[in-house]
Amino acid sequence: MTKLKTLLAMLCVGCLAALAFAQDVGSDSHPVAQAAADAIRDAAGADGAFIAAGLLKDGPLNGDLAGIFQYPTDEIVVVRLTGAEVRQALERSLSTYPSSSRSFLQLSGLVVTFSASKPAESRVLDVVVDGKKLDANATYEIAMPESLARGALGYFRIWNSSRIVRSLDTTIEATLRGKTGEVRESRYIVKP
Repeated sequence: MTKLKTLLAMLCVGCLAALAFAQDVGSDSHPVAQAAADAIRDAAGADGAFIAAGLLKDGPLNGDLAGIFQYPTDEIVVVRLTGAEVRQALERSLSTYPSSSRSFLQLSGLVVTFSASKPAESRVLDVVVDGKKLDANATYEIAMPESLARGALGYFRIWNSSRIVRSLDTTIEATLRGKTGEVRESRYIVKP
C-alpha cells in the first residue's frame, strides 16, 4: 500500500507541474513564452519583442524555448513602429480580455498597465519600454516572427512587411535551440 501511495503522490506532483505550465498564453503573460520573447529581443538587439499566442503550440508549454512555436522555421525580423503603433498593437492584444485570443501578445522590453473594465481599443493606460514611458511619436524596433511582421492574426491593420527593417537571417528554432527558461513577473498589469 505504501508503494501505491508513493506512486500516487509522484503522479500528483507531476500533474501539478504540468498545470503550472498550462497557463493560457492567449490571455496573460506566460513564463516560458516571455522567456522566448526575451531571447528573441536579445538576439535582435531590439527595443522590444512581440510573440502572438496564435504562433505558439496549444497545450502546456515546457521550458524548451524552441519547442513552443507552431512554426519554428519562421525567421526573426525587426519591425520599426511608432509609439502610437505599439500602443495600437497592445490594444489589439487586449481587445478580448479576459477571454483568450490568438492575437494576444507575449512581450519583452515592455510593461503594459491596462484597465479590464474599459471598452476594447481604450484599455491601455500606460506603457513602459525599457524603463521609459512610451512616446507616441518616437520609433521603436520590435523583434518578432516573420509571419507576425507580415501582419498575421489581424496585425496587418497596424503594419505589414514593408515595415521590416532587418532580418536576423536565422530561424526561431536556430536562435532558441538549447535555451530554456521562465520569466515569472507579468508584463501586463491589470487595473480595475
